Amino acid sequence: MIFYFSGTGNSFYVAKRIKKQIGGEVIDMAEAMGEGEYRYEIEEGEHIGFVFPVYYYGLPTIVREFIEKLELSSYDAVHIYAVVTCGANYGAADRMLKGLLAEKDMHLSAFYGFPTVDNFIFGYDLQNKEEQEQTLKNAEGRLMTIIKSLSLKGKSDKPSTLLERVLTKAVYPIYEKGRNTRNFYADNRCISCNLCEEICPSKAIEMVDGKPKWIKDQCIHCVACINRCPVEAIQYGQSTKKRNRYVHPILK
Repeated sequence: MIFYFSGTGNSFYVAKRIKKQIGGEVIDMAEAMGEGEYRYEIEEGEHIGFVFPVYYYGLPTIVREFIEKLELSSYDAVHIYAVVTCGANYGAADRMLKGLLAEKDMHLSAFYGFPTVDNFIFGYDLQNKEEQEQTLKNAEGRLMTIIKSLSLKGKSDKPSTLLERVLTKAVYPIYEKGRNTRNFYADNRCISCNLCEEICPSKAIEMVDGKPKWIKDQCIHCVACINRCPVEAIQYGQSTKKRNRYVHPILK
């Protein structure tokens, strides 16, 4: 069973690839939360996977909230793993997840970081299309290494360092306390397609008079609405107007 969360498609792609190679039902954590589905039956010998992006060197709030409510019927020998997508560094996301699972009497057996195309458009410009394609191509070798290790019930290949733990401790609270929506808006290119409302995992967007309106004070900051808008109409303040967008090809 593979629980995943994905804003722009990286983690969804990883989850689908793992399913293809080693099997397991793929479950969207955002969709499950929307339906109030938190109880799952685990078969003997089944792998349990968590696949999600790293935000501010830690866990997206939706992942944390889902796991806190998760109820599994499992066996002592079940193999629990996580694969996190990131731009370059996942900080201490491994320790955060390990501690969260331990509170549920679940043992994290393996944790892997998967560097791929970064989508953090709030902070800086993203790679251009050609660079994105090359990064995705270069990442395939790492993904196959991870999948091979998972098939053998391997162990984590790089635990977070002290410096990375300090980094997470310093940066992650900014994400937890922030995540405001007041800077989101749609410019005059908006075509009223409703996609942003449909894909928002926080259900923070509502179409009003044909334009998106952010109706919650906070969201997950998954940047799906900005990156997946077909006409690049959605902005966050003034900084995103001239920045590249990114959507994994699996969502196109």
